[in-house]
Amino acid sequence: MLGNVFQKFSGGCMMVFRRHGDTVQFLGSAFLVHESGYLLSVSHILPDEGQLMVVAVDTGTEFVPINQETVTSIPVQVVRRNLDRDIALLKMDQDISMQMPDHFMGTAESTMVGNTVMALGFAFGHQTLHTLVSMNAVVSAKVLSNNQTKMLLFDSMIHDGDRGGPLVSVEDEVVIGIINGRFDPLAASKDYTDGRSTVGANTNISYAVAIDYGVELMAAEGIKPH
Repeated sequence: MLGNVFQKFSGGCMMVFRRHGDTVQFLGSAFLVHESGYLLSVSHILPDEGQLMVVAVDTGTEFVPINQETVTSIPVQVVRRNLDRDIALLKMDQDISMQMPDHFMGTAESTMVGNTVMALGFAFGHQTLHTLVSMNAVVSAKVLSNNQTKMLLFDSMIHDGDRGGPLVSVEDEVVIGIINGRFDPLAASKDYTDGRSTVGANTNISYAVAIDYGVELMAAEGIKPH
């Protein structure tokens, strides 16, 4: 079952780079959400300066090189941002028609704590390793952040390169979240305590923001999810 989920969603996951002058810098992950070349990612990895581009890689069932010397990049631009929810909608500059799976986008509302999820992202892109990594996890909690953002906590330690990738419900085979980062309980609790009795915490818990915010960005752009 997990293999089927990976095959369904892996083809839409892409690496995000920025070209600035003579430098090309890996930024994180993004995933396709519409056949017209729209992708979702997290806003905080996308700078305002430089040319953004996405790169697709081979995610077949065979062993593939961990680093690819030759890749094909596609220029993209940010067409919508929601800074409060820390997400962004990207659009490929080229007119490319793509085929998307049916019943692709879900909702975080229907997800239960304890459900199995799969996190997809280019975990080691900052180390110039171009391999899509799949991690199995369970939904650990559904929480509201200090600014009332709906977040899904899950029990896998994501890496910086995973940021912007999809969090997929294994049972329903739909995207339910956009991977944002590791959950920092000290930062989350700072508005509720003066810190004198706060104990530091080492945790492998990560979080994703609800995909519902991405669907809202798509609606604002005039496109509908599958």
